[in-house]
Amino acid sequence: MFEVSPEVIDGCRRKSEESYSALFGVLERPVVNFLHRMCGERNLAEDLFQDTFVRILKALPAWQPRAKFSTWVFTIARNLALDHFKHQRRGPGASTDQAIDEDGGKIIFLSEMIPGEGPSPAALAERSEEVERLRAAIERLGVVKREALVLRVFHGLPYTEIAEITGCPVGTAKYRVHDAVQDLTKMLASDEALEA
Repeated sequence: MFEVSPEVIDGCRRKSEESYSALFGVLERPVVNFLHRMCGERNLAEDLFQDTFVRILKALPAWQPRAKFSTWVFTIARNLALDHFKHQRRGPGASTDQAIDEDGGKIIFLSEMIPGEGPSPAALAERSEEVERLRAAIERLGVVKREALVLRVFHGLPYTEIAEITGCPVGTAKYRVHDAVQDLTKMLASDEALEA
């Protein structure tokens, strides 16, 4: 999550180069990481971030704080990523070592779904293979479930913000994350059964 001060926003509205630079510095890492997890390609994520930043600067003079600034920014980035997928006819990907859900107050990590064997070379090779299987399973999720999972897991957004970004009710956002976790669990169990 990130915070942008009102002074930086006001400075950007006044076309201050210093404020542009400050805003870029605050947004670059979280938005590029979000886009990278959505599209699976770092260079593409960086290109989409540049487009996102330009759109933010163009729309900022008219922006009204009806929602959190971060929600507005992630919505712009998400829409650009979805536009890209429509044109490319391919699905996004995501990485795997972040919290995915809360179970009675306990944070569940995707990495916990993969048994760790220790730091031996054989164990590292096995873990690498398991992480690759998990990435492949995430890529098989539908875009709607995948984006909800990425926003919740990798950016730690509350369900209310996920709902605002994706244009759905809060209950639907919760369901999409929960359903994505369930689908991943089933896919991984099915993959393990096929290998046995």
